[in-house]
Amino acid sequence: MKRVYSVILAASVAAAVPAYVCAAPSLPANRESFPGPLYPESAGVRSGILESWLTAGTLEVSALDPVVVSDTNGFLYLVSRKRDAAAGLFEISVEPYNARNVRGKWSLFRRLSDGSPERIVLFPGPDEAIRLELRPSADSASSDKSRADLMVYGQYAARSVPVGLPFVRLYSLSLSELYTLTETSIPWDLAAPDNTLYADIESAVAEIRDALPSLVYLDDGAFDEHGYPVLIRDGSAQDPQAVRNALANGQDIARVAGGVNCSGFAKWIIDGIVRPRAGSQLFIDPLKTPTAAPNTHFTEPYRESRDLFFGLDWTRNLASAVVSLSAGATVRPDESGVDVTVNPFSGASGYKPAVGYRMSELVPVLYWLAVRERGHLYLGAVSRERGTPPLRQYHHIAAFFPWFDSTGRFRLTVFESAAETESAEFVSRNADAWIHLVRVRAPEAGYFVP
Repeated sequence: MKRVYSVILAASVAAAVPAYVCAAPSLPANRESFPGPLYPESAGVRSGILESWLTAGTLEVSALDPVVVSDTNGFLYLVSRKRDAAAGLFEISVEPYNARNVRGKWSLFRRLSDGSPERIVLFPGPDEAIRLELRPSADSASSDKSRADLMVYGQYAARSVPVGLPFVRLYSLSLSELYTLTETSIPWDLAAPDNTLYADIESAVAEIRDALPSLVYLDDGAFDEHGYPVLIRDGSAQDPQAVRNALANGQDIARVAGGVNCSGFAKWIIDGIVRPRAGSQLFIDPLKTPTAAPNTHFTEPYRESRDLFFGLDWTRNLASAVVSLSAGATVRPDESGVDVTVNPFSGASGYKPAVGYRMSELVPVLYWLAVRERGHLYLGAVSRERGTPPLRQYHHIAAFFPWFDSTGRFRLTVFESAAETESAEFVSRNADAWIHLVRVRAPEAGYFVP
C-alpha cells in the first residue's frame, strides 16, 4: 500500500509555497555609526607612532620596548612588537590596554629580511575567528592599490577586494573610513552582527539543557505521537530495565521519561516545537518517508537493507513537519525549502547536492547562517562512505543552535544523542565526514517545551 505523507497529525494537502527566503544584506544594521561608539578606534594612536614604529627600520623597531599610549579621549592602547623567526616576520600590534578580547586589535606584519609590509590584520568584533586582512597588491607599499579579505572561521567571506588606497595610507586609516571605502564589496554584517536578536535561540538552548536529565541514550529509542517511549523500528514499548541500565551516574530514574538515540533525540527537540501548537507530537513512520537522494544503480539495491539515507530522510521530514505546521497543510521536503544550500565562501568546497558540506566548513557556514538567517536551529545528517561495497551512509544526526551572546561572541551549541557536545569536539570527531543541514524556525521564547 502506498504510504500517505502526513507528518503532522491530520494535516490537509494544499499547494506548497517555498518556506524560506534567505535575505542577503551586505551592510550592518548600525551602518550609520559603524563600527559603533564603543569600538576602540586606534587610528589616532597609529598616526602618532607612524614613524617610530610602523615605518621605522627593522633594527629600530626590534630595539623598542612595549609602551602604553593614550589617545585624545584618554583611552589606553598597548603598542608592542613580536618576532616570528620561523615565519620571517615581526608583528607590530596596537590594541586596547588590558582588553578582555581582540575587538579593536590592529597588527602590522613586516618581513624580517627587509622590513617590507606583508599584511595588516584587524578585528572588528570580539571573536578572533572574524578578522579583516589588508595587503598591498604589489610589492611596493606605495602602490596605489590595496586589497582586503574578510575571514570567517578560516573561510573567505570576501577575497581580494580593492580598497583604492596605497597600503601605507592604511596604517592610520580608521575602521569607519575603511568601511566607507568598501561598504558595497565587503559583507560587513558578518563582522558586526546585532547580538540583541538571538533571545529565542538562547532560550531554546536553556530549555533543552534543563530537560536533558529526563532522557537516557537508548539504541533505536524515541517518543511516539502520544509521548510514549518506544522503539523506532516497530513502535514497540521500550524495556524499562534497558532504560534503567542506561542511567548515567547520579541520574534520577524518577525524572527519566525514556530513552532516545540520535534520531529520537532530534524528534524530541522538534516535538518541543510542535506539541505546544498542535497538541500532540509527530508520528514516527512518516519521518522515515524517502526524500530526494542521489540514488544510482549502485545504491538502489542497498537503500533499505543498509538504511543508507535514513538520517537524511529523517532530518528533512522533521524540518518539513514544522513548515507544515506553520502552513496548515502538508508541505513535502522537496517543496519546503528546508535544505541549506548556500555557498557563501570563496574557495570553499561548498554545498554538494544531498551531501551537504565538508565537516571543516560546518562552523563558518553556521556562523554565516546565524547572521543571515537568524532565528533558526539546524538539524544535521552526518555521512561517510561505509561498508562493503563502500557507499555513502547518513548514519548520525545532531542539532545545532548558532547564536550570539550579550558580549557579541558567537556561540554554537551542539546537541546529539541526549547530550550536549562541544562544537570543536564534534567537528574533530567527524573530521572525515560530510554533513547535510536543514533549517528549522525556532519558536518564540516560552513556546518551546521539549
